[in-house]
Formats: sequence, structure tokens, C-alpha cells
Amino acid sequence: MARPDLIRPPVVLYLAFSEVASGGSPAGVAVDAAGLDAETMQQMAAEVGAPATCFVTGLAGGIIDVRFFSTTTEYGMCGHGTVGLVTSLIEQEMVVPGADGRVDLVVRSAGGATEVEVRCRWDGRPEVWMDLAPASFEPGGVDPAEVAALLGVATDCLDATLPIERTVSDFTHLIVPFHDLSAMAAVVPDFAGLAGWCRRIGVDTVALIVTDVADDDHDYRCRDLCPAVGTDEAAATGTTNRALACWLVRQDLLGLGVDGYHVLVAGQGIEMGQPSVVCSEVEVVDSQVARVWVGGVATRIGP
Repeated sequence: MARPDLIRPPVVLYLAFSEVASGGSPAGVAVDAAGLDAETMQQMAAEVGAPATCFVTGLAGGIIDVRFFSTTTEYGMCGHGTVGLVTSLIEQEMVVPGADGRVDLVVRSAGGATEVEVRCRWDGRPEVWMDLAPASFEPGGVDPAEVAALLGVATDCLDATLPIERTVSDFTHLIVPFHDLSAMAAVVPDFAGLAGWCRRIGVDTVALIVTDVADDDHDYRCRDLCPAVGTDEAAATGTTNRALACWLVRQDLLGLGVDGYHVLVAGQGIEMGQPSVVCSEVEVVDSQVARVWVGGVATRIGP
């Protein structure tokens, strides 16, 4: 039970993976949360109502200790939350980049330690880049017709030439490829049914992806359905896009099977009216992902 006598720090809201005060994925940031217990953090996160609320419990020597909570549970790690919290610490001058606009940090959470590099742009805004372990894959083990029914579309909306696969990292994602943008836009999930189904099969999020994009701004488009962990759909997700970037290399799509260094730009949240831009940098060696970084900016929206 949350202790009512604890002093609650203020929570500042950011939109992660958005350059403007619209779009992006909301993240609450409380930078002085060392005195809070887990029950109070969970209660505060539920009150904030964002897909993630970040509670900074320590900051010393470039190491940030943090706990991430959704409205219903604690996350081991959160990509969009990391972008929001590091941006907040820089804006409050609790983290100060060097003369070259860069600083290396380590974010420690329940899921382990994540190396983070900040690269301040020409306009002074910090880009937050997370160095994430490459995703590993296994067969999805699901019936495409059942998946399509839960998503509210016909089975032929899915791209049968590509596999539905599962990837386990900070979260467990089920990657579902679609034929085209119109098919993915038509998705109207049964979120209650999807949440129960995901829990039964051990999946945190269902990631929809299409590479047949209709503009020059994105390399692929995606949607991330997360009702099993407290958010029906997330407008921007860093860890999911790590998984999708690795999956694209695995499937030799977008020319990513070639050894070298590749930069990918994902459009997410567009169907929700919350357009977001998530960037990934992938190093490919012997047709395998050797390293992957995911990054972007965050915009403060209040209070």
C-alpha cells in the first residue's frame, strides 16, 4: 500500500520522439524520487496516465538510476521514457554535455544497464541515443487468422510472404508484417481480447510493420499495440523499433542485408493522430546485426 506520508516530487511531462508539442509518446519524469516506495510510484504512474512514468532515484558520475512504470506495472526498461528523462535532466542542467555537445551516460533500471549517448544538435536540442543489444528471434507460434481477427482485419491484409516472429529482449514482441499502409491503417483491435491473448501466449506487445510506405520521410511504418502492459497503443516505442530494425535485417528488406552501417527512420503513431519519428542506426557484419542504436528527441509539454 502506498504511504501517504511520503513527499511526492513533481512530475514533468514530455513527448518522446517528437520535435513539437504534439505527437510522440507521453512520458512523465520525476527527477527526485529516491524516497518513494514502489507502491507510491505505481500509484503516481496510474494518476499520470502516461504509457511510462520515470522515477529517478539516483544520479552520480554519469550513472542514472531510474524505475519505469506504466499505469499498471513496472517495466524493466523503457526506450521512450529514457529519451524523456535524459532530456529532462539536460534541460534542468543536472546533466551537462561537453563542449562538443556530447555526453555518455548509463541508465540503470530493473532490466539492467543501458549505455546512452547524448548528441546535441546545431539548435542545441539533445538527441538521446540508446545502445541496445541486438534482438533475437524465434517462430511466432500463432495462427495468422487468429491474429487478424484480433486486429479486426481480414487474414489477407497480412503479408503471407514474411513470417510472424517473436523476439525477446527488454520486452517480448510479436512482429506482424502487413501488405500495405491501407491494410495497417484499417486495424481496429479488440484490445480487451488482445490483452488476454497476449498474456496467454507470453507477449508484451504486438508490433505491426509495413515497408510499402507512401512517402519519402520514412523507411517503414509501424504500430505497437500494448494492452497487455497497460497501454492500448503506443505512439512511439524505442525498444520495439530496435526489434523491428533487427527483423528487417533478418528478412533482408530495404537493402539491410548488406554489411555496413545503416540508418532507418520509422513513422509511428500516425494512425493515432500522434505522429512520431524513431531513428535507428544498425551496424551489420556478416549479414547479422552487430550493434543497434535507437534515438530521437523529446519535447516538454508541461506542467
